[in-house]
This record gives sequence, C-alpha cells and structure tokens, in this order.
Amino acid sequence: MSSDKLFVIVEGKDLDGRFYDQICSHSPSVSAAGYQVWLSEQIKDDVTGVGSAGKKAVLAHYEYFRSKRKLSVTTSSGKHSIAFMVDRDNEDYSGGRRRSPHVIYTQMFDAEAEAFFHGNDDVALANIFSLDMQSAKALAKDISGWVQDLADLWQDWIILCCLANKVGSRCDVGYGHESSINSPRYGPVDAALVADAEQRIGARSRCGSQACQVELAALRAKMLRAFARADRQKLVKGKWLSNYLAHRAKEYFGTSPVLVKGAEVMAARAYLAACDFSEPWTRPYASRLEALL
Repeated sequence: MSSDKLFVIVEGKDLDGRFYDQICSHSPSVSAAGYQVWLSEQIKDDVTGVGSAGKKAVLAHYEYFRSKRKLSVTTSSGKHSIAFMVDRDNEDYSGGRRRSPHVIYTQMFDAEAEAFFHGNDDVALANIFSLDMQSAKALAKDISGWVQDLADLWQDWIILCCLANKVGSRCDVGYGHESSINSPRYGPVDAALVADAEQRIGARSRCGSQACQVELAALRAKMLRAFARADRQKLVKGKWLSNYLAHRAKEYFGTSPVLVKGAEVMAARAYLAACDFSEPWTRPYASRLEALL
C-alpha cells in the first residue's frame, strides 16, 4: 500500500490524466496527503491481464471495490481512498448516475468541454493557430460565446441524442456522431431530417415508436428548461467543440495563410493548458476529493 492517501481513477487518455492531476495538485489538502492518478486501463484484470478504458470500465472498477468494501481503507499509515472520475455526459436527463461520494462527475459534458469552457481563449487560440496576441484577441472577440453558439445551433440534435441514449436506441443518432439534422452541418435545422431521425430512434428503441414519442415530449420540455437557464453549455460534447472551433476559425481566416488544418487535434490540449486551476470553477471537484481524505 502506498503512503499516498488518494487514488484517482480516470476514464480517458486524451485529457483526463492531466486535467485531474491539475485539480489535485491545486488543492493544498490533496497535494499534502499525496495522490496518484491512474488511467482505468492501467488496472489489469487478474485473469486476463488486460485493462479496459472508458466510463464503463471506471464504473466497473467502482462496483468491484464497493463490493469488496475497499473504497476506503484504514492502515497503519492512515486512511486511503479511491475516487472514480467520470464524464457527466447526458445522465442528468437520461438517468443512470451513481450516487456515491467516490464517484465524481464532470460539471460540463466531459473533461474536454471543461477545458474549452474554462480555458483562456486568447492564450489557447494563440497557441492553436500560432498567432500573435493581438490577432488571437481579435479572433477570440469574433467567436465570443462559441461554446453556447454550438449548443444553440444543435439544440434539437442534442435533445435527440439524449433521447436515443435514454430509450436504448442503437442508431446513427447519438453523441458519437455530429448533427445530421442541420443542413449544412452548422446551418439551420431541417424539419424533414428531424422527422427521419425521430423515426430511426423509435424503430430501434427498446420501448417502441409510440412510447418513444412520449419520452421525447417529456425530455424536450425538461431540456428546454436547461437551455432557458443558460445551462446549455453543459450539454455539448467536447469532441464536437473541437470541430466547431476549427470551422469558426476557417470562416474567420478565409484565404489568410494562417494554418488552420489540424486545429481539431490540438485544440482541446491547448485549451487545457490555458486553464487556471486556481479559479473557483475547480472547487466542486476539489471539495469532493478533499472529503475523501
């Protein structure tokens, strides 16, 4: 058993390790107690010797340690606890959240969305597109509120994706895909495409098309309240934001020789590097982790 008091298990390789390391290191209590951040797949199965990544794997680890009563243990060196960090996704609306002090969800849709929303636009954009600061500030001003803009553009798509998840419909409507009901992709909603998407969700759902329409009506009313509360930025997937940022930059620069190609790949990490983890937005995470010590 390590002398570290907190073991933090994360689901994704892209950003999660660094994101939660920054959360922990900026908490004086957690930093003093000692912590380790582990990718889910670093925890190997005793039989196969293979580890698994992703949210399901993290929650499977949680269930295992809970069943063994090992979420927190006390040894001669003190109390040791495990925290399981997972993306919130759409579970506020589709259901399925674990209620445990050891399972900590993102405030935004996922860790990437956290970086995009809280990162300093000027600094991140300067690094992504290799801009001088004056040019970066001009771009940031032009695309100000871009996270919320995508939520507004894809409001109907977001609701349909959540519905597909809630009713267990395995089709092309889902968070793994970008909007197929806006034409063009970042343009207005096409009513005919919406109707087609609803039909596909209902046809592949576990509850049938008629029941699916009832679910859709209730879900739409609930999620529209979130949009009205200005909570819409919490409903947008981080990978969607990477592509949308590149799209907005291409529109802004036009024929300018600024290198936009490849921005989708590096955008999230640039925004993560531009986050200030000493700001108040990190407290919901830090306070939950500190409570486990």
